Amino acid sequence: MKLSSSLKEKIGQMMVTGFPGTGLNPEVEDLIVNHHVGGLILFERNFENPKQLTRLILDLQKLALATPPHTPLFISVDQEGGRVSRLKPPFTLFPDPCCLGIARSESLARRFGLALGREMRAVGINVDYAPVLDINTNPDNPIIGKRAFSDEPEWASKLGVAFMQGFKEAGVLAVGKHFPGHGDTAQDSHLTLPTVDRDGQTLEKVELQPFKAAIQNGLDIIMTAHVIYKAWDEKLPATFSVPILQQLLREKLGFNGLIISDDLEMKAVEDHLPFESYARLGTEAGIDLFLICHDTKKVTAFLLQMLEDVESGRIPGEVIDRSVQRILTIKSKMPPVESGLTDLETLTQSHQSLVAEMQAHLPS
Repeated sequence: MKLSSSLKEKIGQMMVTGFPGTGLNPEVEDLIVNHHVGGLILFERNFENPKQLTRLILDLQKLALATPPHTPLFISVDQEGGRVSRLKPPFTLFPDPCCLGIARSESLARRFGLALGREMRAVGINVDYAPVLDINTNPDNPIIGKRAFSDEPEWASKLGVAFMQGFKEAGVLAVGKHFPGHGDTAQDSHLTLPTVDRDGQTLEKVELQPFKAAIQNGLDIIMTAHVIYKAWDEKLPATFSVPILQQLLREKLGFNGLIISDDLEMKAVEDHLPFESYARLGTEAGIDLFLICHDTKKVTAFLLQMLEDVESGRIPGEVIDRSVQRILTIKSKMPPVESGLTDLETLTQSHQSLVAEMQAHLPS
């Protein structure tokens, strides 16, 4: 893909979406051929067995490469280990990541990242929404909890970086989430819009540390939090906040990779901002990839709205070009589509000793 591609193709590259079915079908073909989406996210509904999933991913990639703008797809999944594991057995059921913080073992975290990454590569997945870089600072948090590596900034940072190193060795792109930190909330952003009242100095000392460490060690993609942080922006959640994404993440922390929104169907944004404003507010804040997980009608409506916003001048064309250039840069790091495909069951058998070692550190 070149930056001279059509505006519709460039805007499509900024969309990651879910889709129905376990094989190629008219709905997903339309998303790729007519809307040029840059990535897809997998759920349980797309998975029957490893052979089927591998075939599906290869078919999707071949279709994308044969269709303008002729660039591979981000094939992504939420596979953190523990309770957030979209792909069930024969994929390995790894324990909750909190066991790594209890073990305080960077070696164990790296081996976990490598093992999880190899299972993703075995079927052709090239992006995983992990590691969780949130710190488990609020015991009443209904959504993070055991998903976090640690309740200590130092260990959340060390273990996040070690996990990333394993992913990189496996050839999978890591996505650090949820910037600038979802660990201190007492509400679930899937259901409502949480607010964090901590002062900026405390947030920088605690919540930002794992993200800072990950950025310094080459993190390619960061996912935003649908959370309001009053110290930085009293009106808008981080996903749509210029002070948080531009001034803090881009300028202060020096992040040059991709910024992806959390799912735009979550109640934290759906119940508080008009759908028609997402494209304008998101691009203004610095979002490069917009995630809509379920409703493909919303995907097509969003892309149409963004096209209208650019053509009318509400979104500057150079903003789109900057995001597309970042997307192409990250995609150039992905392994070739058919590389790394291996027998999943052989891999999972070799990971059972690692699972036992991790389980030994789970809280009783």
